[in-house]
Amino acid sequence: EVLGGDEAAPARMPFRGSSSHGFVNGFHCIGCDMQVLKVDNHIWADDVAYMFLRNNYPNVMKLRGSLRPQPSSCAYCCQCSSRSADKAAGLEEVAEGLRWKVVAQQ
Repeated sequence: EVLGGDEAAPARMPFRGSSSHGFVNGFHCIGCDMQVLKVDNHIWADDVAYMFLRNNYPNVMKLRGSLRPQPSSCAYCCQCSSRSADKAAGLEEVAEGLRWKVVAQQ
């Protein structure tokens, strides 16, 4: 079963800073085997490198160097990929072309 209702509500993160970031429940990368992280009201800079994500995920305080403020947008990432999207976009749309999958919660 694919989740639908809670996709926009990220789980709480143990990091300092804004409360507008967290893991997206049921959103998982099958490439790096990590849960997808979401940062509200931000987008990624155009030059986010694989090694930057690999070394800094999931620490939002370290990731913020490649984040840019953008109202009504969200920055998503795992340890191997990143994507910026409109806040209203569904998870399937956000995952298009990436190895991110919406999975059922146990």
